[in-house]
Amino acid sequence: MNKKESEPSTAQRRFTVSFDEPMCMTTGGMLRRLELALETYGMLNDRRDNAIMICHGLTGNQNAAGEPLPGTSQQPWWQLAIGPGLMFDTNRYFIVCANVPGGCAGSTGPATTDLHTGRPFGMRFPRITIADMADAGVRLQDYLGISSFLAVAGGCMGGFQALEFARRHPTRLSHVVAISATPFTSSYTIALWELMRQAIYADPAWHGGDYYGQAQGPLTGMGLGAMIGSVLWLDRDTLAEKFGRRRIDTPSAEGDLPPPTVSRAPEFAVEAFLARVRANASLRFDPNSLICLTKAMDLFDLADGYPNLVAGVSAIDKPVLLVSYESDWRYPRAEIARLADAIATNGTNVSHHHLTSRFGHGAYQFDVSELAPVVTGFLQAKS
Repeated sequence: MNKKESEPSTAQRRFTVSFDEPMCMTTGGMLRRLELALETYGMLNDRRDNAIMICHGLTGNQNAAGEPLPGTSQQPWWQLAIGPGLMFDTNRYFIVCANVPGGCAGSTGPATTDLHTGRPFGMRFPRITIADMADAGVRLQDYLGISSFLAVAGGCMGGFQALEFARRHPTRLSHVVAISATPFTSSYTIALWELMRQAIYADPAWHGGDYYGQAQGPLTGMGLGAMIGSVLWLDRDTLAEKFGRRRIDTPSAEGDLPPPTVSRAPEFAVEAFLARVRANASLRFDPNSLICLTKAMDLFDLADGYPNLVAGVSAIDKPVLLVSYESDWRYPRAEIARLADAIATNGTNVSHHHLTSRFGHGAYQFDVSELAPVVTGFLQAKS
């Protein structure tokens, strides 16, 4: 394996690690070569025991904090949580965040050239699972020379990864932080992912996933999928508070007459918001990666292959912090409480905090006011 490194700064370093050893997937596929793009923040101490692996969510990447990735204005996704004196204090911890296999920010994924064919994988990319992502994390851990992470942490798909890492590699970490992560992907969430995928499939420009090099990819389908996701990520109260029935350019619309003919142009502020989501969707994420990663989330079930959930999480033997949010109805408190009970039944130290925020499922990224003291207290009390 080898490393390609860009110009580092003291606080933030970004590079790509190449593993020439084949990676066998849990579903039977294989990658002849794996590249992982990552960023690190802070310094690894002499004992090499202060490293925390941050796992990103579905549309995240390795750029969790610091400066944006070159060529993009998209802000790092966990800027509120990582840095000096913050929830993951870079004066205390060495933070590692890698783009998952199947992603689209430098790690091997559908847009990567297949060594067998000389053209992008597209939908021929081997089917990946959350377990494969955890195994890739261990490869990275070995490369960095870290025998055990102080913690593996993440939200949503990142929380799935943290839990899977803990049960597949229990000697490789000391603590687990899983935020807005249930023990399985519900049928409702699978249905949501399928709506988004069908929007992409229905776009003629998708070409079965072979749109790389074309003048235009499935921008329409990706945009529609992102609009669907945005409405279902935010709850009713948040949309009402943020937009209400406010009309564009008419702050006090009472008494205003509607246009004389029906127009496709947005009239309400919430429609304009969705238009922005649609316009930005294909600039931020590769549709094939979205398909691959949502399929990986569909398969996630900690009880799969076991008689029950208690047996499924029996290998998790390190302290676990679980966090749920009142406004996150897709990853509800009851399901996360069930996971906490299963872990506790095996005698493992587990705590479950239920927090409030108006940001719904995105609360852990956009509102860390209640989350930060919970996480810092957990890490500092146990470290």
